[in-house]
Amino acid sequence: MAKTIFRGYTFDQRTVEMIKYAERLAGFQFKISQGSYNTGGVSASAGTHDGGGVVDFSLRLVTPAKRGKILRALKDTGFAAWYRPARVNIWSAHIHAVAIGCTDLAPIAKRQVEAYDAHRDGLAGNEPDPTYRPHPAVRFNAVTKQPVPRTAKG
Repeated sequence: MAKTIFRGYTFDQRTVEMIKYAERLAGFQFKISQGSYNTGGVSASAGTHDGGGVVDFSLRLVTPAKRGKILRALKDTGFAAWYRPARVNIWSAHIHAVAIGCTDLAPIAKRQVEAYDAHRDGLAGNEPDPTYRPHPAVRFNAVTKQPVPRTAKG
């Protein structure tokens, strides 16, 4: 898959279009803290960023209301997305998002999409996650550059 640099981070073009779409939905630009294709870049990421379609957003100076807007916009665009509160000596508070339907996801990122669909948090313990999901479920269409309902296969 072709790679591109967006705001200093490496992504596939579909993920870039998804980020831009989600920002339009939210009405403001998000601050990226980690991109895709970052093999071995952040050990706490456990390999989720090794392939394409994965992005972390910084929440430094972001209010809880804006955090909610970011999460909803990402999910309504076709990302599996979670708020990750700060864990001392592991990571700072951020939003972790995986582009549903990306053909270049790392195996662990694929499992996170499955966890998202099962209303789980996608972390090692795979705890329940009762937060908002769009209904019907959506994925991002790279041709039309907008979300569309997901089929049973993706």
